[in-house]
Amino acid sequence: MIDNSSERLTKKELAKLHNDLWLNGGAPLAYVAWPTQVDILSCARGPDFWTDNERKYSPAFELEIASGIAKVLSDKRRFSANRLADGTFWDDPQNHSLADHDHAAHESLIQAIVETDADIGGESNPTLRRLLLLVVLIKYLEDREVFPGPGWFGHFHKGARNFLDVLKSGDPACVLRLLSNLESKFNGDVFSLPSESKLTARTLKQFAKLVEAKTLKKQRYLWDQFSFSHVPVEVISHLYQRFVQDSTAVYTPPFLAALLLDFAMPYHKLSGKERVLDPACGSGVFLVGAMRRLVNVWRSKNNWANPTVETLKSILREQVFGVERDPTAVDLTAFSLALAVCDSLQPNVIWNELRFDRLRNQNVFEDDFFNFASVGDDGDMPSLGQFDVVIGNPPFESEFSEPAIRVNKFHEKERGSIPDKQIAYLFLDEALRTVTDEGVVCLIQPSGFLYNLQSHLFRASLAQTGRLSTILDFTSIRGLYGSSGADPKTVAVLAGPESSKIRHLTFRRTYETTQRVAFEIDHYDRHQLTPLEVVENAKAARPNLLGGGRLGRLASRLSEMRTLGEVVNENGWLMAEGFISGKSGKKPGPHLTGQVFLPTRALTDSGIDETQLSEVTETEFYRSGTEELFQPPLILFREHESLPMAFWGRCTLAFKDKIVGIHASPRDKDELKELYDFLLLNRARLRFAVALNGSQALVGKATALLKNDLESLPVPREQSELDFAFWEQALADDTLEFMGEYVRLGQNSALLKETATTEAVDAYSKLFCRMLGSIYDNLHAADPVFLDGLICQPFYFGNEPSVEWLGPNCEQHLQQLVFDTAIDSLRTIRVVRIYQENVIFIIKPDRLRYWIRSTAVHDADDTLLELQQQGF
Repeated sequence: MIDNSSERLTKKELAKLHNDLWLNGGAPLAYVAWPTQVDILSCARGPDFWTDNERKYSPAFELEIASGIAKVLSDKRRFSANRLADGTFWDDPQNHSLADHDHAAHESLIQAIVETDADIGGESNPTLRRLLLLVVLIKYLEDREVFPGPGWFGHFHKGARNFLDVLKSGDPACVLRLLSNLESKFNGDVFSLPSESKLTARTLKQFAKLVEAKTLKKQRYLWDQFSFSHVPVEVISHLYQRFVQDSTAVYTPPFLAALLLDFAMPYHKLSGKERVLDPACGSGVFLVGAMRRLVNVWRSKNNWANPTVETLKSILREQVFGVERDPTAVDLTAFSLALAVCDSLQPNVIWNELRFDRLRNQNVFEDDFFNFASVGDDGDMPSLGQFDVVIGNPPFESEFSEPAIRVNKFHEKERGSIPDKQIAYLFLDEALRTVTDEGVVCLIQPSGFLYNLQSHLFRASLAQTGRLSTILDFTSIRGLYGSSGADPKTVAVLAGPESSKIRHLTFRRTYETTQRVAFEIDHYDRHQLTPLEVVENAKAARPNLLGGGRLGRLASRLSEMRTLGEVVNENGWLMAEGFISGKSGKKPGPHLTGQVFLPTRALTDSGIDETQLSEVTETEFYRSGTEELFQPPLILFREHESLPMAFWGRCTLAFKDKIVGIHASPRDKDELKELYDFLLLNRARLRFAVALNGSQALVGKATALLKNDLESLPVPREQSELDFAFWEQALADDTLEFMGEYVRLGQNSALLKETATTEAVDAYSKLFCRMLGSIYDNLHAADPVFLDGLICQPFYFGNEPSVEWLGPNCEQHLQQLVFDTAIDSLRTIRVVRIYQENVIFIIKPDRLRYWIRSTAVHDADDTLLELQQQGF
């Protein structure tokens, strides 16, 4: 809130302040209080303050305090701090236009530079690309007022006030002389151009126009709008990532890097002496964050004094290291770390005292990380030594480099093969050999590390060491990697000193979602696994993705039942996928050609849509299957999470590989039909079993199943074995109705977009009372209290007390209890339980996610434990 009730700030000054807040990117909205109104400034979309090539004060919304009381109350509710705090502000459609991440300051800056690079042909012109990156560095120093006055640039071109003016002169000699001066002054090869560089007057003038951005198609006016004194250094490092030449690179957004650093290098555990390595450092976004933390720890231990140049260089030289194969990325990391050093110094100190060390192949190595692994008789290989922290985002490729092949071969007998030759897994394995015994590894990995069956032995071998401590699970967050074009499902694996428990945190959304400021996790997404569970159960983590709690035990019970595959084997029936058409490896299939054909889509939740049946016209097949597979009688399944199925007993029916058929001999037709009737009757529970114990849906293709998922369907000998207790049925219902979508869509799911209705809270309360009813048969639910963004549900034992449930002005205090933002990169949402005499208050956000019936099971378990601990 900017208090301008005395009108001390002019609109021109407010426009400048708006510009600065927009550049910083930390606050999505700013409130300006005037004598009779409050203005809302958007700082999370395009530059509202920029009109007709200059800054102008331009509020996104005005709250007229003097207007009608109804409108004032409505507007106050819409823009309340509580709604901003709980994230529901952005769920309101009328607020969507107030934020647009793709056009906010940091993304606009990155996009402007990337567009400029494309226009100058940077990919094929390393000199101009390097010059463009130097523009960013020099403008940063300009905006920090490092240079001794604007007249300094006049030494290189008469009348020049800044580097842009020198560029616009079109005189290559002036530009090269300026860069040579800076290189001589600062050292470190930071300001150098490639030795073969050739600049012409025409090239420079065109380059200057593009950099100034007045000829860009989006009219960004880059030089005037952006002041790097307000842009965080990590954003500039993120900008540099776009120039890494590896086309498979996925950029790590700064807020994700910040979260991982908070877990790998929490301030309360840092000594300040830690050695940090990023084994695939890209442009250095993790190293810049690590450097900042080490500097902050040094300051905290030295009465918050400003570090000297030598102190900063010593921290960098002795404690921060990176390896990267891409030579461009090595240069970019050096740029990023140079900026990180500057960020901790006063402008006059930078100018008068700073001399950069050369970082290439001293701290940032242009090499393959696996060349530094000492294996077998390769004791003469270069070594980086041991590290206290290894952190980063390695490449996801199913291909090993030559050094990786050598390292993998040496360790394969000890820990088994690397699944799918996924090099990210090999980075993780080698990183664990690189840290000290008390060190921490934190690497982003494909989500298959946690969920793929073929990865089980690899993760089990890691779990057996006892060092696997935390898994940050981003499977549900879509678009995490922004405009990189890729949307991989990922987890971050943390391994450190031996631990008896493995934290599994399942993230569903980002806080301030539209702005991608930080992450959010709630009480129900904090889970634990034991190393033994991970070793013995290949699917141990999957129930946590769907809510955890009692789901794990229920998944185990279902998995221990007789399976469909066992029934098929017991009866000597055939179960297989259908035929595959293809251009390669064709073989004739006379038993298929001309037969009735069932298209995959024609097998629906209601059975076979016979209007879609056609004829097999192919004469050759990649895989034709056996003739008997397509003979009746048949049970047919479509490989989809909704379990479409049908019984077919009329004629030969051909189908493709996304349908699985069970064929029995004609004499077993009645038994097969009996099995089908059982499967159809229990389809909802079987779908629930697949959700809990499947291998593909949700974590691979969103709704797809595999044949082995169908083979694993529980088919007990007695129907009663599949009967569910009331609470089990509640878990099953919520899993099928809500949690699958929640995993697939995260913040765009109904659970987070919709407010809990009175009916939903009532259903929650009834189940909560029933869960505790066997012990406390006098527990009752009172009417819920709907607050601003929260719901308070009171329960009481015995007679209902005649008291006011909540005092006046309670919302702010309750908000502080529910929403914990102690860590900048992570907001935790608590379930608050208050025990007062014979009353229990349960307070949670008003999103539907917190009031479905399955959360009543969780809350009842937690409440029972607390009541027993208190002696009740």
